[in-house]
Order: sequence, then structure tokens, then C-alpha cells
Amino acid sequence: MERLLLHDRQRGITIMTDFNGNPLLNMDKGGDQKDSYGRFLWSSANIKENEHISLVSQKGFFEFDSKGNLAKHKPFEEEVPFFAGRAAADSELMKHHGILFQKGLVAWDEYNKTQDEYYDQFQLLVKFDPEKGTAERIINLEENSPFRNSRRSYEISEMNPCFTIFEDKLFVIAGTDPHLNVYDIHSPHQLLDRKHIDYPNYTMGEGEDRGKADPKSIAFDMSAGRTYTLKAYKDYLIASYNPGYDSKDKEKYKMEAKYPNALLLMNHQGETIQSLALPDKLDHRQFLVRDGELWWLSKLNTEKEEDFIQIYKVKIINKK
Repeated sequence: MERLLLHDRQRGITIMTDFNGNPLLNMDKGGDQKDSYGRFLWSSANIKENEHISLVSQKGFFEFDSKGNLAKHKPFEEEVPFFAGRAAADSELMKHHGILFQKGLVAWDEYNKTQDEYYDQFQLLVKFDPEKGTAERIINLEENSPFRNSRRSYEISEMNPCFTIFEDKLFVIAGTDPHLNVYDIHSPHQLLDRKHIDYPNYTMGEGEDRGKADPKSIAFDMSAGRTYTLKAYKDYLIASYNPGYDSKDKEKYKMEAKYPNALLLMNHQGETIQSLALPDKLDHRQFLVRDGELWWLSKLNTEKEEDFIQIYKVKIINKK
């Protein structure tokens, strides 16, 4: 249909344009009106085959027609936790046989980051059933992950997952842990494989000693490497990542140039094919696969404020 959906997070507005950038819809549903989806989206919006726009928020499941009129609303059957996250392409809502999958992180509750129980009960994803109006949190941290067996303290952001779906499998990478976890997409989501990812010169987050960590403070490890986005594209898995850096590095104020974000190309078994430099004009977090094609958001211009963005259609070519 040659349509783009963009979310202006600053104003809470969903925007639809054509491929030439002409505005077709400016949908502001974040207020108190009857058809409002509230102030916090849990998913990016999607265009359905009937040209309707679907999304998920803390108020449930919404569908709007191409003019922004409410066509369907299914509230949650039961109260659901307040999920942390962002409605963006790097936190994509993925569909499999009518079930929707999304990041499902929640803040500290009964346990805090200095306790074993916190990591034992920590879950990475949520699956939504739009027909039943339900949200079920799934996928615990693996027992042999550093978050559970190192006796160190980690922040939520250091366990922030990325994931993708291919056929009947969920591919999940948990934050700074450089392992690809493969799960059966059907309940109870059995772990099928766990494989170390061969990121070049990667620095795993070390966390803090749990006995010394302050449960009320945030001690984010800026030196830790991490995976930002994972997508299944044709015969590949594509991960955007940053390798991290030695915390003793004297050039700590020049990290972006010295330790640039990059791409790792893998096969569906998680075996490395090649590490690729990320073109400077592409954002390291924001890319999508649509109808077998790869689309990328332009990198934010940090030198000059701009009131536009660019979208790139990208190909990965095997040069022999």
C-alpha cells in the first residue's frame, strides 16, 4: 500500500505518510477522549490488510480506520502490569498465528536487584491475545546466564532483550549477555538451543557485587557491550550491536568513534557469517523487515536539528 506509520514520541502522535513523505493522517489519541489509547503505547502501530491501524496500549487492543476513527477496542480482561519500554521499531510488536509478541519488562516489585529471587522470576517477553484480551509474561532468564549465576547485580536496562520470530521459533538475546536463545514459540516455550554469539572484541557487562549494591540506586554500566535489535531477514539473522569497551580506556569521551555500532550477520542456527560496518547514515536500532524487504530509519543528526527523517530500503549483497 506504500504507507509509512511513524510515532512522534514527544507529542504522542501517530503519523501516516505515503512513500513521498506526504502526510495522510495525523492521529492524536493520547488524551481523555472516548477513543483514546492513553499516553503510553506498548507497541508500534501496524497497518492491516484492510488499511486499518492496530496497536496495543495500557488500555488494551485498538484498531482505527485509515481516517483515524475507532473501529475496534478490546480492553484487557484482567489488570496487567505496567510494562517498561518504548513504542518504536526496535521494540517491534510481532505476530504469529494471531498471537502478538513484545518486550515485557516490568520494574522492581517484591524483590530488588540484590536478591536471587529477582533474577529467578525476571521475564523478558509478553504475548498478547487480542481475541481474549489477555497478556501473559513469558521467557525467564536462563539459569546459566550471567544474570543468574554470577552473583552480580544488574539493572533492568542491562537485561533489556531483543527478539525476532522465524517459522515456529523465538530468537531472543537478553541485554548484554552475548548468547542467542532459541525457544519453541508454542507454550511452554521450551528452550531449543543456546549459542554463544561471536561478537568481535566484545565486553560483557560485569554488574555490581550484590552484597555491595544499593537496591535503591541505578548503577548503569556504560562500558558494557549489548545487542540492540535482532531481525530475521531471508536466510539470515541480523543483529545490531555495540561491542562495549574497557572501563579503563582513557579515551572514554570518544567512545562513539573508537567503538562504533556494527552489524553481525548470522545464519538461522546462530553461526556467524560476517561482521559488517554499519553505514553512517543508518540508525543502529531502527530497522524492520516487511514483506521480505529490509527498511532502515536514518540516523539522528546530532549536529543540526531537523524536522524530517529519512527511510532507506536496504539490501545485503553477497559479494563473491
